[in-house]
Amino acid sequence: MMEGPMMGTSPFQVYGINVVVRLLAEAPPGVRLYCPKGSPIRYGVVVGRGDGFDEGANTFREMPPLEAVAAFEETAEEVEGHYFYVSGEEYRVLRLDAVILAFPQE
Repeated sequence: MMEGPMMGTSPFQVYGINVVVRLLAEAPPGVRLYCPKGSPIRYGVVVGRGDGFDEGANTFREMPPLEAVAAFEETAEEVEGHYFYVSGEEYRVLRLDAVILAFPQE
């Protein structure tokens, strides 16, 4: 079962080069990315990740660590990844290629 706000063991089984992030309402303090095309950048905490096996390339890829903050671009017209809600919080399932960067929380 879940522990606290998605801390501890993740209840999600994630496969391949996908990550599950819990969306943050705003950018973490001290961090702000800008898209040259003007698309909004969204942020989420990594709460689940696959094993990193990329079937198309037949190799393993490095995955962001659990609890890292991941940044991804999202246009106003299209939601990035699949989304779902748990206890009123929004989550996204993103392919690794959608993640621009990931960094540890301070």
